[in-house]
Amino acid sequence: MKTVFTTQEGVKMNSQLDFGNTAKIKNEFQFLMTTYETLFDEEFDYFYRITDDNYFQLAFSYHNSELEINVQYKLQFDTKKEDIIYAVHQLIEANHLFIGYPTLKESVIFTQQEFDKIISDIKVSKTIEKEKAKQKTTPLISFLEQQQLHPKPTGFNEDSWTASCPSGGNHFIMITTLKDEWGCGYCKKKGTILDLKKWVKELE
Repeated sequence: MKTVFTTQEGVKMNSQLDFGNTAKIKNEFQFLMTTYETLFDEEFDYFYRITDDNYFQLAFSYHNSELEINVQYKLQFDTKKEDIIYAVHQLIEANHLFIGYPTLKESVIFTQQEFDKIISDIKVSKTIEKEKAKQKTTPLISFLEQQQLHPKPTGFNEDSWTASCPSGGNHFIMITTLKDEWGCGYCKKKGTILDLKKWVKELE
């Protein structure tokens, strides 16, 4: 019987979300698509699996690497294709900030036009949320601008922003203006505007 390792749902972004190993079930996955991703247009192969306990899983292989499940959702639509498009949408939306938007090389499920619509829908949604965010200038955003750290809305929601990291590293900090808080996973730093001001002073 095809079952899931965990009933958690979402897109895997770090080790906190584990959908299990594919070593014993990789033959249960079917080819979905190949995309070009990253600045170097590297090829990623995606495969899908539908379990007997009604979950959809999306996995990828890069340069013939071990298959890794990075998306899992409970089936929620009338057709398999709708569930696949939903999962691909969630995957691209979650990762676009880090790797940009992929382009399609080939797919056995959807057309180029359908793939392009996924990208277009995400971009339209992001534009709306970014405009909402720009209407709410907070003390933290103002401070980041003063420090020339180039804060900009992500489009995930009206409270989500990024900015260059004060450390000078080639990465960014995440910001939520809901409570004016920030965090840098790379530097293991987070806090309020007061914590940021203290850190900036330490770095001077």
